[in-house]
Amino acid sequence: MNIKKITFLIAMVIAISSCVNTKEKLKSEINDKENALFAEKDHSINPNKAREVITLYRYYAEKFPDDTISADYLFKAGDVSSGINAFQNSLEFFHIVSEKYPNSSRAGYALFLQGFINENSLGDTASARKYYEEFIQRYPNHEMKESALFSLQHLGKSAEDIIKDVSVEPDSSKTSSSK
Repeated sequence: MNIKKITFLIAMVIAISSCVNTKEKLKSEINDKENALFAEKDHSINPNKAREVITLYRYYAEKFPDDTISADYLFKAGDVSSGINAFQNSLEFFHIVSEKYPNSSRAGYALFLQGFINENSLGDTASARKYYEEFIQRYPNHEMKESALFSLQHLGKSAEDIIKDVSVEPDSSKTSSSK
């Protein structure tokens, strides 16, 4: 082997080991920030700590987009963003998960949550409908399908109207079966 090949191989080994080292350091830092975020005795979320962990989630996913944990980190970023009422950021993270990682176990939930946030946090029923319908089409066997169908059926209704609808449905089935 000539000196150029040996030098190249050594450089590759160093590059790969530093990448793995960086990846593990970043995962460890994320873990520490998550523990700090969820350590509040009153179970509240400190917005500053939340932003720190969200930044790390995003950084990891940008640096290692092909790592399977990137989809999980982006999903968590959406969840934490929602927890601090940063709903537009939350929608952005869930969108990335549902579009960039469609085979992730989180993709269906991410798409459903885009509808849920639009409906319940932003009051945007048109967008909510779009996401719920897309969710049902893309994930017809998902465990959240019934929730999406229920949400579509009651989209835009007040809680009181939904309770009335739900309480009337069982009664109407009893009367129709007794005829």
